[in-house]
Amino acid sequence: TSRYISRGADNSDGPAFQPWVEAEINGFYAGIWASNTDLALTGGRYEVDLYAGYRNEIGAFSYDFGYARYYYRNPSSNCCGEVYLNLGVAVTDRIGVGTELYDDPSAEIYNISVLGDYAATDRIGLSAELGRVESSHNYWSVGASYGLTDSMSVDLAWHDSNIDKGRLVLSLSMDFALFPR
Repeated sequence: TSRYISRGADNSDGPAFQPWVEAEINGFYAGIWASNTDLALTGGRYEVDLYAGYRNEIGAFSYDFGYARYYYRNPSSNCCGEVYLNLGVAVTDRIGVGTELYDDPSAEIYNISVLGDYAATDRIGLSAELGRVESSHNYWSVGASYGLTDSMSVDLAWHDSNIDKGRLVLSLSMDFALFPR
């Protein structure tokens, strides 16, 4: 990605590489995600997240709940953790809406966002998000994605907030299964 932005805040001062691995069995999952970060922005040169949860769909309704723990290199490796709940509804075959709730009980930080996406074609998608980090800031993003293949896409999104200036972010995503079903 051309920049790592999370909830409207810069976490890198340039390109970021963000690999991840996840295992899932019957809706239960666990994974690890990583990214390089900027020392001046995050207090570390990289971030590693460990997460686990359960996700499922019932008709047009989807849900995902779990826990994520964040680790940064320098000065303290163990930063914080969040309990999360993500809810979504497929309004039509092409339109989806949802909400994401994150709570860090030890730091007393709560985040909520609402999202929408629209599948313009089988390969082109549009998305938007509006969120608030309690007692801190508001953020929003709008974007478009293009599926190059079934496992590779390119995304272009505008991220903005009332704490950082807006940024246009270009990302290339590649997903594949190590053990296809």
